[in-house]
Amino acid sequence: MDKVLAVARAEFLQAIRSKAFLIGLLMMPVLMGGSIVAQIFLKDQVDLTERRCAIVDPTGEVWPLIETQGSERNDAVGVKKGGIWEIDEDGARKQKRPKIVFERHFPAEGEETEMVLSDKVRDGDLDGFLILGKEILDKNAEVGERPAAYHTNQPTFTELPNWLQGVVNGKALTDRFVAADIDQKIVARLSKPINVETWGLASRDTSGEVKGAKKENKLRTFLVPAAAMFLLFMLVMTSAPALMNQVLEEKMLRISEVLVSAVSPFQLMMGKLVGGVLVTLTLGGLYLGGVVWATNHYGVADLVPVSMYIWFLFMLVLALLMYGSVLSAMGSACQELRDAQSMMMPAMLLIMIPLFAWNAVLESPNGTVARALTFLPTATPMVLLLRLGTPPGPPLWEVILATVLCLAATVFFVWASSKVFRIGVLSQGQTPSFKAMIGWVFTKN
Repeated sequence: MDKVLAVARAEFLQAIRSKAFLIGLLMMPVLMGGSIVAQIFLKDQVDLTERRCAIVDPTGEVWPLIETQGSERNDAVGVKKGGIWEIDEDGARKQKRPKIVFERHFPAEGEETEMVLSDKVRDGDLDGFLILGKEILDKNAEVGERPAAYHTNQPTFTELPNWLQGVVNGKALTDRFVAADIDQKIVARLSKPINVETWGLASRDTSGEVKGAKKENKLRTFLVPAAAMFLLFMLVMTSAPALMNQVLEEKMLRISEVLVSAVSPFQLMMGKLVGGVLVTLTLGGLYLGGVVWATNHYGVADLVPVSMYIWFLFMLVLALLMYGSVLSAMGSACQELRDAQSMMMPAMLLIMIPLFAWNAVLESPNGTVARALTFLPTATPMVLLLRLGTPPGPPLWEVILATVLCLAATVFFVWASSKVFRIGVLSQGQTPSFKAMIGWVFTKN
């Protein structure tokens, strides 16, 4: 045990003093801060190129509305400061969204309107065009297949068709109510939506007094468990493959042969594994410390219960022991980095299973998929952490059973990996197959 701790201590001290550790420590804050800064910077970096749109309106009643409201929209996209419109260097009013110029198109006799306007879009004279059906305002007519068709070669610019849809539907609904002799004020009052809010459950305290339900916080319900799972995934993906590469590098440089002359292969692997876990726990602890500070600073500490921090660290240890031992064993059996990358793929797929299903688990935390993945030991750390953070949380028996299964699987993986490591760290020549490594696990030597 002393030799294991000595190896672990050496690995830990070497890791935390390296530039890689400092880079890893700063990576998440830099990425998160960078993304926030980028969003703030790009928020105002809007393409303000003027858009042109042709309208084909056989009814003659929708076009005046589009023309009027389009002009109002273009006025509204200006930038105000202190109630005064801001002016750019050219003396024009500054904009926060692109202006849209509408023009009405009157089809000529026998004209293939759709083709004619499509050519204009291709030539850059238009950005899109709207063709309205003759029957859209007739309350008695059957609506055709394409009552209002917007054509463009820039389908990702959705602001324009969405705006047109609002104008066209507003006109159609108004005409229908007028035809039915219904007062618009009554329609507006009767059509006012009622928001359905999500609340928790009422409870009774020890004195028998009823405690009212609390309004659910979407940040607490969705963001906290998802963020915890993705942070766990990031730490595992950062640490476990690095452990594999370190073992392989020492083997390729024949350093392992020197090390096993002083300690046994099992002690070497366990020392490296424990050292890697301590390094990652240090990194995770610093991140969690940042979360604690931020939530307290902004007065939202109640969004993250203390139990989530404890479960996070516990699941992080299990995941690192499980995946770290397997990847260390693979690294010891390989001869080249290329072989290690090929063998690492199955292990990576196991790690990524929770990522494929996290949305389904979050949507139905006590559903069949969530339960099945909870009892899959390789997925347990991330899935159980996700479920523990999502109300109402899994039943106690599931938490206990899943934890026991995960602990048992972790012990098995560490034991099996040590058997592979013992043979692989000193083996030379061709990289063994998975079948051969499974055979190493059950050798009696």
